[in-house]
Amino acid sequence: MRVLTLLVLALLPWPAAAERYRSVTLAPDRATLVLHTAHGDVHAPRTDPDQQGFDEPRVAADGRTVGWLVLEANCCTSYPLPTSLVLYRDGRLLRRFAEGMAIWAWGFARNGHAVAYRQRAPHGISTIVYTLRDVDDGRRLAEFDCYPREDAPAGQPPSYAYDGQVPEWVWPIAEECPTR
Repeated sequence: MRVLTLLVLALLPWPAAAERYRSVTLAPDRATLVLHTAHGDVHAPRTDPDQQGFDEPRVAADGRTVGWLVLEANCCTSYPLPTSLVLYRDGRLLRRFAEGMAIWAWGFARNGHAVAYRQRAPHGISTIVYTLRDVDDGRRLAEFDCYPREDAPAGQPPSYAYDGQVPEWVWPIAEECPTR
Protein backbone atom coordinates (compact mmCIF):
# COMPACT_ATOMS: atom_id res chain seq x y z
CA MET A 1 0.00 0.00 0.00
CA ARG A 2 2.84 2.36 0.85
CA VAL A 3 4.51 1.80 -2.55
CA LEU A 4 1.21 2.54 -4.32
CA THR A 5 0.83 5.80 -2.36
CA LEU A 6 4.36 6.87 -3.28
CA LEU A 7 3.72 6.04 -6.94
CA VAL A 8 0.53 8.13 -6.98
CA LEU A 9 2.30 11.05 -5.29
CA ALA A 10 5.12 10.86 -7.82
CA LEU A 11 2.65 11.23 -10.69
CA LEU A 12 0.95 14.33 -9.25
CA PRO A 13 2.11 17.79 -10.37
CA TRP A 14 4.87 18.96 -8.05
CA PRO A 15 5.09 22.58 -6.86
CA ALA A 16 8.85 22.56 -7.37
CA ALA A 17 8.15 22.15 -11.09
CA ALA A 18 6.41 25.53 -11.18
CA GLU A 19 6.64 27.53 -14.38
CA ARG A 20 9.59 29.90 -14.69
CA TYR A 21 9.15 33.01 -16.79
CA ARG A 22 12.24 34.05 -18.74
CA SER A 23 10.99 37.29 -20.26
CA VAL A 24 7.95 39.08 -21.64
CA THR A 25 7.21 40.75 -24.96
CA LEU A 26 4.66 43.54 -25.25
CA ALA A 27 3.21 44.17 -28.72
CA PRO A 28 3.87 47.70 -30.06
CA ASP A 29 0.14 48.48 -29.88
CA ARG A 30 0.08 47.11 -26.28
CA ALA A 31 -2.88 44.85 -27.17
CA THR A 32 -1.08 41.57 -26.46
CA LEU A 33 1.54 40.39 -24.01
CA VAL A 34 3.53 37.19 -24.50
CA LEU A 35 5.14 35.40 -21.55
CA HIS A 36 8.23 33.38 -22.50
CA THR A 37 8.99 30.14 -20.62
CA ALA A 38 11.30 27.19 -21.13
CA HIS A 39 8.25 25.22 -22.32
CA GLY A 40 7.10 27.78 -24.88
CA ASP A 41 5.25 31.04 -25.17
CA VAL A 42 1.98 31.86 -23.42
CA HIS A 43 -0.32 34.79 -24.10
CA ALA A 44 -1.14 36.74 -20.95
CA PRO A 45 -4.86 36.65 -20.23
CA ARG A 46 -7.09 39.69 -20.19
CA THR A 47 -8.23 40.00 -16.61
CA ASP A 48 -10.80 42.80 -16.84
CA PRO A 49 -13.91 42.92 -19.06
CA ASP A 50 -13.08 46.44 -20.31
CA GLN A 51 -9.37 45.79 -20.77
CA GLN A 52 -7.89 47.36 -23.89
CA GLY A 53 -4.29 46.36 -23.37
CA PHE A 54 -1.23 45.83 -21.21
CA ASP A 55 1.58 48.07 -20.00
CA GLU A 56 4.84 47.89 -18.03
CA PRO A 57 5.24 44.09 -17.90
CA ARG A 58 7.92 42.77 -15.58
CA VAL A 59 9.28 39.42 -14.43
CA ALA A 60 10.29 38.99 -10.78
CA ALA A 61 13.97 38.24 -10.15
CA ASP A 62 13.23 34.60 -9.29
CA GLY A 63 11.22 34.12 -12.51
CA ARG A 64 8.15 32.77 -10.69
CA THR A 65 5.90 35.82 -10.95
CA VAL A 66 5.02 38.16 -13.81
CA GLY A 67 3.17 41.43 -13.44
CA TRP A 68 1.65 44.07 -15.70
CA LEU A 69 -0.65 47.06 -15.69
CA VAL A 70 -4.12 46.71 -17.19
CA LEU A 71 -5.14 49.47 -19.60
CA GLU A 72 -8.83 50.40 -19.65
CA ALA A 73 -10.86 53.03 -21.48
CA ASN A 74 -11.58 56.18 -19.53
CA CYS A 75 -14.45 58.60 -20.06
CA CYS A 76 -12.33 61.70 -19.71
CA THR A 77 -9.15 60.95 -21.67
CA SER A 78 -8.39 60.09 -25.28
CA TYR A 79 -6.16 57.23 -24.15
CA PRO A 80 -6.65 54.21 -21.87
CA LEU A 81 -5.53 54.46 -18.27
CA PRO A 82 -3.55 51.92 -16.24
CA THR A 83 -6.27 51.01 -13.74
CA SER A 84 -4.90 47.93 -12.02
CA LEU A 85 -1.79 45.88 -11.39
CA VAL A 86 -2.05 42.15 -12.10
CA LEU A 87 0.30 39.49 -10.74
CA TYR A 88 0.42 36.12 -12.49
CA ARG A 89 2.11 32.94 -11.29
CA ASP A 90 2.18 29.33 -12.54
CA GLY A 91 -0.34 30.00 -15.30
CA ARG A 92 -2.91 31.60 -12.97
CA LEU A 93 -3.96 35.01 -11.79
CA LEU A 94 -2.32 35.41 -8.39
CA ARG A 95 -3.47 38.87 -7.38
CA ARG A 96 -5.00 42.09 -8.73
CA PHE A 97 -4.60 45.52 -7.15
CA ALA A 98 -7.01 48.31 -8.13
CA GLU A 99 -7.65 51.17 -5.76
CA GLY A 100 -9.48 53.74 -7.86
CA MET A 101 -6.61 55.91 -9.10
CA ALA A 102 -4.43 55.24 -12.12
CA ILE A 103 -1.22 53.31 -11.44
CA TRP A 104 1.53 55.14 -13.33
CA ALA A 105 4.57 53.10 -12.32
CA TRP A 106 5.33 49.90 -10.46
CA GLY A 107 8.06 47.38 -9.78
CA PHE A 108 8.96 44.32 -7.78
CA ALA A 109 10.56 45.04 -4.41
CA ARG A 110 12.15 43.02 -1.62
CA ASN A 111 13.59 40.41 -3.99
CA GLY A 112 10.22 39.82 -5.67
CA HIS A 113 8.31 39.23 -2.44
CA ALA A 114 6.59 42.64 -2.68
CA VAL A 115 5.38 45.12 -5.28
CA ALA A 116 5.55 48.89 -5.07
CA TYR A 117 3.34 51.14 -7.18
CA ARG A 118 2.66 54.86 -7.68
CA GLN A 119 -0.88 56.22 -8.11
CA ARG A 120 -2.38 59.61 -8.83
CA ALA A 121 -5.18 61.25 -10.76
CA PRO A 122 -4.57 61.53 -14.53
CA HIS A 123 -4.94 65.33 -14.64
CA GLY A 124 -4.63 68.24 -12.31
CA ILE A 125 -2.82 68.55 -9.04
CA SER A 126 -3.37 65.64 -6.70
CA THR A 127 -1.69 63.62 -4.00
CA ILE A 128 0.79 61.02 -5.25
CA VAL A 129 0.33 57.77 -3.36
CA TYR A 130 3.04 55.10 -3.15
CA THR A 131 1.99 51.67 -1.89
CA LEU A 132 4.04 48.59 -0.97
CA ARG A 133 2.19 45.25 -0.91
CA ASP A 134 3.11 41.65 -0.19
CA VAL A 135 2.95 39.48 -3.32
CA ASP A 136 1.74 36.28 -1.65
CA ASP A 137 -1.09 37.57 0.54
CA GLY A 138 -1.70 41.04 -0.91
CA ARG A 139 -1.57 42.88 2.39
CA ARG A 140 -0.44 46.49 2.49
CA LEU A 141 3.04 46.68 3.97
CA ALA A 142 3.56 50.45 3.75
CA GLU A 143 2.33 53.66 2.16
CA PHE A 144 4.07 56.94 1.39
CA ASP A 145 2.30 60.11 0.20
CA CYS A 146 3.46 63.25 -1.56
CA TYR A 147 0.89 65.99 -1.31
CA PRO A 148 0.70 69.27 -3.25
CA ARG A 149 1.73 72.37 -1.37
CA GLU A 150 -0.81 75.14 -1.38
CA ASP A 151 1.78 77.92 -1.50
CA ALA A 152 2.90 77.37 -5.13
CA PRO A 153 2.99 80.65 -7.10
CA ALA A 154 0.30 81.00 -9.78
CA GLY A 155 1.37 79.74 -13.20
CA GLN A 156 4.22 77.63 -11.83
CA PRO A 157 4.33 73.85 -11.54
CA PRO A 158 3.14 72.62 -8.17
CA SER A 159 5.63 71.76 -5.52
CA TYR A 160 5.10 68.78 -3.30
CA ALA A 161 5.77 68.00 0.32
CA TYR A 162 5.93 64.80 2.35
CA ASP A 163 6.39 63.81 5.93
CA GLY A 164 9.37 61.86 7.21
CA GLN A 165 12.12 60.04 5.40
CA VAL A 166 11.57 58.57 1.92
CA PRO A 167 11.55 54.74 2.08
CA GLU A 168 14.02 52.98 -0.24
CA TRP A 169 11.24 51.11 -2.04
CA VAL A 170 9.79 54.43 -3.30
CA TRP A 171 12.88 55.64 -5.21
CA PRO A 172 12.76 53.23 -8.19
CA ILE A 173 9.25 54.41 -9.13
CA ALA A 174 9.44 58.06 -8.02
CA GLU A 175 8.86 60.86 -10.50
CA GLU A 176 7.74 64.39 -9.54
CA CYS A 177 7.95 63.70 -5.83
CA PRO A 178 10.13 62.82 -4.17
CA THR A 179 13.18 63.95 -6.10
CA ARG A 180 16.83 63.50 -5.19
